[in-house]
Amino acid sequence: MRRSVATFTTVFIILGLIAGGCAKKEETTLAMKKGLEKKAGQETIAVPSQAPIVEERILFSFERDNEGFEIPAWAQDKDDYVAKSIEISEDFAIDGTASLKVECNFPGGMWSAGLVELEQYLDFAPYRQIAVDVYIPKDAPLGLRAKIILTYGEKWQFTEMNRVVPLIPGEWVSVKASIEPGSYDWKKVIPDENFRADIRKLVVRIESNRQPVYSGPVYIDNIRIGK
Repeated sequence: MRRSVATFTTVFIILGLIAGGCAKKEETTLAMKKGLEKKAGQETIAVPSQAPIVEERILFSFERDNEGFEIPAWAQDKDDYVAKSIEISEDFAIDGTASLKVECNFPGGMWSAGLVELEQYLDFAPYRQIAVDVYIPKDAPLGLRAKIILTYGEKWQFTEMNRVVPLIPGEWVSVKASIEPGSYDWKKVIPDENFRADIRKLVVRIESNRQPVYSGPVYIDNIRIGK
């Protein structure tokens, strides 16, 4: 009889300890959860939308003139910047009948680039994406690439796309980047609401990373923003 009472008491104590441990664990978990919720409430992390672009606004179509784009003076005396001239051309166009024709001379053997630049205040809010179409003739070599570069804000901060987009001879290629808050499409900056609302310079840059050698035109058209 005494053994039965002792056994019952021991079991009761063990069950009590287990229940107490579970309750403590549940309290700890709840406290951690509340702490995380509080932290999440204090810091709002922006995440770009994955929804498709359904509306676009064409900014520059180059139907009549250069619309302010130029080869900047600082690039004209540098060996690694190889854009020689620009003009409006009806050779090729993806929007309308004309595009911006940029004559370049890529020497090969080193990194080089041809670029055109617009220095103008631009407000892209509330748009989500910036894009441009680039064309090289079908007899151009493989290896040329393109990207968009922006200067933004009161401090005129420079940033460029994290990636370059390969150009395909004989085809229009779209170069696109997200300008939404939280985007990782740009080097050394994660955009916020102020980023896209205060653009100071817009640059389209064509690159050759040692290869290929190419002397000829590059066509730029249909610079646009989308949401």
